[in-house]
Amino acid sequence: QELRTLIRTEPNGIFTLYKGLAPTLWRDVPFSAIYWLCLENFKTKLSMTGGRFGGQQYVDRGEAIPPTLLAAHAFVSGAGSGMIAAFFTTPFDVVKTRSQLGDTSESSIRAVATSTAHSSRSAVLCDHGGAVAYNPLSHSSLPTSHHRHPQQKPTTISNLSTFNHMKHIVREEGIMSLWRGNTARMIKVAPACAIMISCYEFGKNLFSTIEEEM
Repeated sequence: QELRTLIRTEPNGIFTLYKGLAPTLWRDVPFSAIYWLCLENFKTKLSMTGGRFGGQQYVDRGEAIPPTLLAAHAFVSGAGSGMIAAFFTTPFDVVKTRSQLGDTSESSIRAVATSTAHSSRSAVLCDHGGAVAYNPLSHSSLPTSHHRHPQQKPTTISNLSTFNHMKHIVREEGIMSLWRGNTARMIKVAPACAIMISCYEFGKNLFSTIEEEM
């Protein structure tokens, strides 16, 4: 139902479902390349590291590294690789999110917020058939209805190409805006990648051991 409504009401029809596809590909393809490259390097280094957590002691004795230790190596490697890949691809994630939301620049958002604050006067908008609640702390005592004063739509730039969109963000908000939300994304991606790859490695090695014993 929602899918049919979206296709019928949006100007681009079915292509609306693919909004933000280009920045999504620019984000996910490099992410996978960076992730797997770092993952294999980290796992190799850990397997050749001495000490209790390393795998060199088992290699020296001619023994297979236990599945639990391989899973631990994969967990640490996956978390580190995920954080690195997330950091380098966050600019594309920012562009993807803004494109899908009908991007608004920070300056446009502030302008609309300021305009709305001045025009709302003493009214607190409520969804009760157009009624408004009086706010005694405001400068004016004349309530206004949000039906009579619709909010101005912010200017969108979602039709720009991925890299032009990035240039626009840098020009309007500074280069660090391309990494907005990076910390939250790394906190989300790191454990997700760690859990995924460690479960995969543990299961793969466990079933391989069982198969050899049979």
